[in-house]
Order: sequence, then structure tokens, then C-alpha cells
Amino acid sequence: MNRVRLALLLLLVGPLACAAPPPAVIQPVVPVVPTVLPTPVAAATAVPSQTPLINPTAAPTPEPSATAVPRPVWQNPLDLAMRDTAVSANAAFYSLLPENSGLWQFVAGSFWHPIALAVNDTTAFLLDGGRVLALDMRRSTPLTVLLQPGDVVENLVVQEPLDLALVGAELLVLDRVGDVYALDLAAKTWRLEQSLRPIGETSSHYFVALGHDAASGDVRLRLETSYRYAQTFFADGRQRLWSLPEEVLPVDISGVADQVYVLWRNPDRTATVALFQETMRLAAFAPTVAITQPRQIVATETAVYVLDQAGQRLLSLQPQTGALQAVVQLPEVTTFAATPAGDQLVLAGRDRLYFWQQPENGRFVPAGPILTAPQPHDTAVWHSPLTYTWPISGDYLDLTPRDLQMPGAPRHYRLGIHEGTDFYWANGTPVYAAAAGTVIRATVDYERPSQITFDYRRAENIELSYTTPENLDFYRGMQLWILQEDGFVARYAHLSAIAEGVEMGTAVTAGQQIGLIGNTGSPASPRSETEDAHLHLEVWLDDSYLGQFLRPIETRELLEQRFTP
Repeated sequence: MNRVRLALLLLLVGPLACAAPPPAVIQPVVPVVPTVLPTPVAAATAVPSQTPLINPTAAPTPEPSATAVPRPVWQNPLDLAMRDTAVSANAAFYSLLPENSGLWQFVAGSFWHPIALAVNDTTAFLLDGGRVLALDMRRSTPLTVLLQPGDVVENLVVQEPLDLALVGAELLVLDRVGDVYALDLAAKTWRLEQSLRPIGETSSHYFVALGHDAASGDVRLRLETSYRYAQTFFADGRQRLWSLPEEVLPVDISGVADQVYVLWRNPDRTATVALFQETMRLAAFAPTVAITQPRQIVATETAVYVLDQAGQRLLSLQPQTGALQAVVQLPEVTTFAATPAGDQLVLAGRDRLYFWQQPENGRFVPAGPILTAPQPHDTAVWHSPLTYTWPISGDYLDLTPRDLQMPGAPRHYRLGIHEGTDFYWANGTPVYAAAAGTVIRATVDYERPSQITFDYRRAENIELSYTTPENLDFYRGMQLWILQEDGFVARYAHLSAIAEGVEMGTAVTAGQQIGLIGNTGSPASPRSETEDAHLHLEVWLDDSYLGQFLRPIETRELLEQRFTP
């Protein structure tokens, strides 16, 4: 291993750590809602008045902080393109600013890149780095951890929470492996609502988003990406499905009053919002605004909100037609939520919560459980000065269109999580180094295990309900690890051969042949040397893989930026 590069990297980004205190009692609070609408940002072209972004109602003044501190402020320079989008659609334009919104500033490292947020009349719940966090909405108390990887719910080890939603008096949490956990907010106890971790009727299901119907007490929503469908389901097992177009990538789901809104990405990398009701998609709902880099959707009775442009923009769409009502320019927001009544928006970014239309609601929040750098869900960590070459050659090279073959997908046969990207190509196809670096591991003496060995490993996975690190390494088969010049480690797995002269300590160049595609380590390998042949490529920083604790769409965008077409 190149110790110098590793040392430099650690000096730049610091150690990886995760403090995790036990869950604390959730304290009831009184909701804070806006009293006035903000004045739209001035524009060169007048923006006509439209339906308010949210409906204001009277509200009590937030409880003052125990210690008087300066009110936190921020900047959000005007984006002319966003303003022009609003102008061209005859919609309102706003910019999130200290004059129209409040800010709660948390201690650095409180949360790096939250990917889900839910609020009720008492508490805000965030999902960051696999941790489900709770925050008292009225008092400046530290965040508390309610659930995190490694916890146990009904004898199942929590692996990697991906989304959350408030449904009635419960907080639901979706694990990447398919499980849904439920927290009784009154009793403060967790239960397993549903487990789809093992192979069931299907062997490759992958739920990427969880939601709820804002007007119903017990309707759950779920979005599946392998078979591409939206689903409503109930605790008693009842469900309804809507099929999505075959070529799209599902991103998020939300609903209100028996109407289900689905956000997906198209093959041309634009995004679509569709409305489903009863048994069909409603053609009357047809947004015309261009949506890119989609992240999240939240439906209320007065607006359908879409977070796009990687968190830089919030769109307000008319719920029946999809007409653009308003455009809101945001400062580095990664997730947002509406209150149960739909009359308040709360937005989250790194170490910050923004409260739309509450400029008086600003404070500093004391320290809670801190995560130190580098964190795998900090997308900036994965930026590289290198452009990677494709590890295989051929016509029409591109990333797989299936989320199931990307990092973070479930692997039901071993009750675990996929940590790399699959490139399906013929057995024996040459494999090339994606970037220059030094070989730090090469299993040149690999021998194919027997079926008995595979059966033993699987039995162990089933007994533990997850894949141990030792078993996961076993399933990679013949592999080659390269410490790249950008400081990341690339792991090439399932190889049928390693190129002659490539061994521990060998320096390789980008595009150099390093091995051949195979199926070693895969469950099919004991009965065939060619079945299920593919290259499995992982990118690692320390003990974390690229894609860990991120939305599938974010992982895909990071890899798209990394590879040349």
C-alpha cells in the first residue's frame, strides 16, 4: 500500500468516526408556523403574483435560547437562470434568505448530508449517515440518535437505513436490504413491520424510497426500482401497485388524498413527475418545467414540491395540472419536509435547518453526536482530479441502467448490500485499470471453492441475518486492489485471471490490462465457469465504499461524473 498517499489523504480529511449515544426520549413541542409571506426577490422582469408557496397561519413566537447568541446568517447569491425560469412560466420566484427564513446552525459534524427529513407537531427526524436522528423543534437541545447501523430490531441487525417517513403515530424507516422498521412515538419502542431481506417471491427487488399519504393515517408508499413500480401498502398486508415506464430510474414518492406522485429520471437525464390515482396515471397532470438532478418530492393539498438541481432549487407545482407555481433558490439543501398541515417547510443542509418564512427563528444548537471527516456520504469526499477510463472496452459503453447493479443495492441471496458497480460482459473479456496506481492486493493463487463451502457461507449469513466482512470478501472471488493516484482504492472482483506481471507492489497505468472478466466468488461459479460472468468494481476510501449512505441517484451521478463516455 502507498503509505505516503494514505498519510497525505488522512491529513487532509481526518479520521473517520461515529459517536452514537443511546436513544433519548422525544419531547413534545408546539409547532411553529409562518405569519407573513416573504417579498419575492426583485427581478429585472416583473414576476406576477401567484398562489402562495405555502399557506400562512398565526403561530406562537419560538422559545428564546437560554443563552443570548448572535443570530446565524448566510448568503444565497441570485441565480439568474432560476429567476428566468419563473418569469418564463409566469410563476413566483423566491430566494431563501435571512430576510425571509430562519436558520438553526448546528455544531460542525452534527449531520453531513441528510437524505431524508420528516417533521410532526413535536419533532424533526433526520436521516444522515445511516443514523436516524431526532431534534426537539422548539428548544435548543442536541440531536439524539434513535437508530443506526449495527442496532438490532427483533433479532435483525440494522444495516443501512435509506429513507424514513412519518405515518400516523409511527416513524417508519426503510433499510436498503428491504426491511421496514417502525418506531412507536408514544411508547418509544422499535418493531419490525416488514422484512424483505431474504430471497422471496422475487430475488432482486430493490425499494429506493419510502413515503406516506399526507391525508391518510396509515397508508404507506414505497418505490421499487428493479421491477419499476410504485406501491401503496398497509400494516395488514393490503397493497396496490402502479407500473412505471420500463426505461426510467425511480427516485422518490409522495402522496396526498389517495393521489400518488412519483419522481423519476429519464434516459436523457431529465426528470419527470407523474400522478397516479386509482388504477391509472392521470394525463392532466403534466409539468412543463425542465427538471434535472432530481432528489425528492413532497405532496401537500396546495402544492407538489420537487427538490432538484442537486438541492439548489425547489419547485412548487399545482397539484392537479403540474403547472409551475413558484421557484425557490436554495443554499445547499439536501432534503426537506412539510409539516402535517402542509403550512410550513423545513429544509436541511450540512449542519443546518432552514425554516421557510420564519426570519425570527434563528439560533445555534449545542453539540450532539458528532461525525468527524471524512464521511462517505459527504459527496465532496469523492471528487477526484482524475477522469477514469472504462474498465472494459467495446461499443456503447455506459453505466448499467439498473440500480440493482450499482453500489448500495440489496443482495438478498446473502442478506447483505452490494458495494460496487457491475459491468456485464462476456467471460474472458479483458479488464483495464480505470486509473493509475499501485497494486496493494492480488489473489493470484485463488482456487475455486466447492459447493459445500458456498453452502456453509450461506448458512452463516442466514443465521446472522447479514453478510460478515469475511464472507463478503469470499464472494468477491479472484480480486485485484489498486491504490490509485487520487487516494482511492479500486477493487476489481470476480476475475477469471490476473494479467501476468501484475502482483503486489506493481505500478499500473490507466487503461493497462490487469485481468479478465469471470464469475469467481459468485453463487453460480461452482456449477459453471461462465454463468453470471461480470466485472464487479468497487471504489473505497478507508473503510467506506462510494455510495454508502447516499441516495441511489446521487451515487449514479458521482460515477457518471467520474467516467468518460
